[in-house]
Amino acid sequence: MSKDISEISGRSSPLFIITGEQGEGKTTYLKQILDKLSNEDIRMSGIAAPGYFQDGLRSGFDLIDIATGKSTELCSIVKTPDSELYGRYYFMNSGISFGCNAILNPLKIGKTDLVVIDEVGRFELNGVMWAGCIDLLYEMNHPPMIWTVRRCFVDAVLKRWPYPKSVIVEINSVPQSDVIPEILHEIRQFRSISPLKCK
Repeated sequence: MSKDISEISGRSSPLFIITGEQGEGKTTYLKQILDKLSNEDIRMSGIAAPGYFQDGLRSGFDLIDIATGKSTELCSIVKTPDSELYGRYYFMNSGISFGCNAILNPLKIGKTDLVVIDEVGRFELNGVMWAGCIDLLYEMNHPPMIWTVRRCFVDAVLKRWPYPKSVIVEINSVPQSDVIPEILHEIRQFRSISPLKCK
């Protein structure tokens, strides 16, 4: 008997949360997982946000579209005409639009097996940045996801978006070799019950 897609899609889709402290290496851990998954014929989409440094201090973040490899600046400590201040960084409106498109567009055409958001935290809990994209995701069918979340925000994030099938991955205690097979299993399960699309 085949499963209904609602059993694995939308709110019931698996959510893997990579967590650790600020600056502890969540994005690096995520990138290493994605590099290994890229060898498994997995269609990945979403965003990665590596930080960059100036004079030894973190001075901003870039944004990478995981599906296309294209990148843009997300935020900086330097104000620009296209930016708004959130916390200590000026976020580019063009960067936020770039990120939302990278998260949602591959889903709209059914061309992704895994959605990645790096990262979800204080801004999203206050209803800005990727919050609107996540609200849309929460109401639609989607494949498994990976989010990076600072440890202090994990409980609040799961209260705001209560995915029942969530897996917390502590970067300092869970080796990637334990996580990757589980992600692959969930992707294959999702593929097996997803409706086929004409090419």
